[in-house]
Amino acid sequence: MLQTIHDKAKGWIAYAIVGFISIPFALWGINSYMEGGSTKAAAVVNGEDIPAQEVQQELAQIRQQFGQMAAQLGDDNLKKMALNNVVNQVLLRQKAKDEGYRASTEDVATAIAEISVFQKDGQFDKATYESFLASQRRNQGAFEEQMRTDITNGQFRDGLQSTAFATKAQMEQYQTLRNQKRDVELFTIKLADFEPQVQITDEQISKYYAEHKSQFMTEEKVKVAYIDLNQEALANTVTVDEGGLQTYYDEHKDRYLTPETRNTSHILVAVADPAQDAEAKKKIDAIYADMQAGKKTFEDAAKTDSDDKATAEAAGVVGEVAAGSWDPEFEKAVFAAEVNKITEPVKTGAGYEIIRVNSVKAAVQKPYEEVKTQVEQDYRRAEAEKLFLDAAEKLQTIAYEQSGDLAPASKAVNVPVQESAWLRRSKGEGVLTDPKLLAEAFSDEVLKEGKNSQVVQVSDTQAIVLRLAGQEPAAQKPLDEVKAEITTLLKAQEARKLVTQKGDELLKQLKTTGWTALDASGLGKAETIEKPGFVQRTGSTIAPEVIEKIFTLPRPVTGQLDWDKVVLANGDYTVISLKAVEDGPNTLEENSPQMYGSVSGARELEAALEDLRARSEIVLHPENI
Repeated sequence: MLQTIHDKAKGWIAYAIVGFISIPFALWGINSYMEGGSTKAAAVVNGEDIPAQEVQQELAQIRQQFGQMAAQLGDDNLKKMALNNVVNQVLLRQKAKDEGYRASTEDVATAIAEISVFQKDGQFDKATYESFLASQRRNQGAFEEQMRTDITNGQFRDGLQSTAFATKAQMEQYQTLRNQKRDVELFTIKLADFEPQVQITDEQISKYYAEHKSQFMTEEKVKVAYIDLNQEALANTVTVDEGGLQTYYDEHKDRYLTPETRNTSHILVAVADPAQDAEAKKKIDAIYADMQAGKKTFEDAAKTDSDDKATAEAAGVVGEVAAGSWDPEFEKAVFAAEVNKITEPVKTGAGYEIIRVNSVKAAVQKPYEEVKTQVEQDYRRAEAEKLFLDAAEKLQTIAYEQSGDLAPASKAVNVPVQESAWLRRSKGEGVLTDPKLLAEAFSDEVLKEGKNSQVVQVSDTQAIVLRLAGQEPAAQKPLDEVKAEITTLLKAQEARKLVTQKGDELLKQLKTTGWTALDASGLGKAETIEKPGFVQRTGSTIAPEVIEKIFTLPRPVTGQLDWDKVVLANGDYTVISLKAVEDGPNTLEENSPQMYGSVSGARELEAALEDLRARSEIVLHPENI
């Protein structure tokens, strides 16, 4: 299946290359042509230009993830985050390529077979796979190539993470610290108790507004005109006639077969760990020798010696086996076996197996009339695919060459120009929610230069080009509109100062006289002291910031207290009294090697990225984002 699709994908590529042979291709190369001429680089990583559009797409995704919080983080911080993310991705990809990592066809097939949505009754099902991709308007060849890329890019990363480990001494030390308990007492000064004491004047409000106007801006909005080229819509325009369908059926008869199935039985000696391989091979050979010598029948051996307990109860009967749904090595053995003859032991993905084919049902060609509806669907999809490729080429060419208007491109592909509602950088509408499209809508080419955007490949079967139809720039909100917001903000700021001042004064006294200073402070009484006793790093109801501080304090001298404080994110001030530290048991758990190996792996990956960045030539151009 993968090879067939791969051959088809090569046909696509050949078609596209022929379609793009033109003067712009000769002058600037296909990359520049596809991207509308000169493309600004957001970074250059080891000589490789990273298009600003790629970072803008990452930026759009980050904005969507953070939502309303994005504005608080600031545009510069978000851009820096997006740029670093993309640079790290490029460095990993370059490293994987340099080291010769590449996913095999078998890797891709195995990964796809393990995806639950492609399975039926716990097994990969080809029809389910193809139906799912069709419903998502995904091309199989492109999907499998993307899977190959993802697996390849993950091989270097996974190689670091999966081979990391911690020594027994390290794990025991970690366990001791992880299970450590600390006896504490706490007292919290509440911000809310001080806010009523704060009075904010109109002068303070006006001054803050004047100094922080950028915090009180409306979000920039745009409307766009766009052409939505959709392969599914094109399928509905395909002219269908009986002769064409019959010809398509005749040329693709192998698609409309009831495949050959083989009723199969097996005996399995499982190999869960490579270290067990030799022992498993010895055991399966002994079982095979006993059957050859007549000491055991196949059925008896399947019942008593097979590790597949489900089939053992049925004397080893697996059931009907069809090509494409099973482990490749198992299938190979099944379809090479003679009926009613026991095979020699074979190595499969599950271990070692002895196989017997009980009967064969030959493949049956489904007659045209029976599958006519499916043939028409397949025919429409195939023809729409050709139409889509041709239209996408025209759309790209004309939208770029006549970049001041979408009408010529609309006429060329016979798809109407639509207009969106108002869009924001952090939120789209309808088909325009895709981060790549939002990045284009707010790009310099569209906003400042008034050009058509690049054609954005939303999916394997959908491409969109857009241009500016209306703009509402970010505007200053009037003072009256934000006065209440500023008042609340200033009250919190002033209350924080009061809380911190009072808290620091109290902490100074506590270090001298202990908790008795609390009564004299006017901030609380002894009964308001929290006494949670011994607490651990996890599972406590205490605020995470307080827990983090508790476990950074030095071990107190016996009979003395260690004091410190934490100012919480909400402005509350918590005083901490550390009384004692009790080390936890260092007993390792069954999953400790995996757990600490995972932690070590994450650290090694982080260190590898830092090393790659240090040894690479990286030039950043954040001004182009």
